[in-house]
Amino acid sequence: MSTRTRPQMTFETRASLIAMARDAFGRHGFSGVPLEDLCAAAGLTRGALYHHFGSKLGLFEAVVAEMDDALDEAVERATEEAGGGWPGFRAGCRAYLQAMVAPDIQRIVLNDAPAVIPNFAGRPRMRLCTAQMVDVLEGLMGEGAIRRTDAAALANVIAGAVANAAAWAASRQDPAAAFAAAGDTIGLLLDGLEIAEV
Repeated sequence: MSTRTRPQMTFETRASLIAMARDAFGRHGFSGVPLEDLCAAAGLTRGALYHHFGSKLGLFEAVVAEMDDALDEAVERATEEAGGGWPGFRAGCRAYLQAMVAPDIQRIVLNDAPAVIPNFAGRPRMRLCTAQMVDVLEGLMGEGAIRRTDAAALANVIAGAVANAAAWAASRQDPAAAFAAAGDTIGLLLDGLEIAEV
């Protein structure tokens, strides 16, 4: 007799579906994965998939949310390992770009998500990330680590530069080399903000 509770089984089913869908979407893209194939691979009916996610788009959004969580963790880890502050901020930008080298992240987060998820860039999660970046940049300006400017404008410029650099690198013949070049270039841009100690 199983000792798992209904919530545990629901959590396990959702986690299994998300992992299976991430693999399928990562290999074939959103439009290349028929809903029937997802249901068959998971051994579920269409109704069961709808119960958990509402639609194929709902499942895709859950995959993207899980990937976003992993990206956030990579950035936070790099920031902490660099000791926080300005070096940590720079390390976080580089960690984001390094994480984007993974082919499934490129296909799902960089290619399909902006095309498939309505108002992808305006999602509450994206607004929260930008607001957090504004807070960090204001703190760095207050500490005298970087030049003073409008923190909201700067956060959006940096976020846009990193996102566009990631999209550019993903489209190159050698994405790994392109991501390394993008990281170096973002580093040069950030150098211009730093206040040198005298």
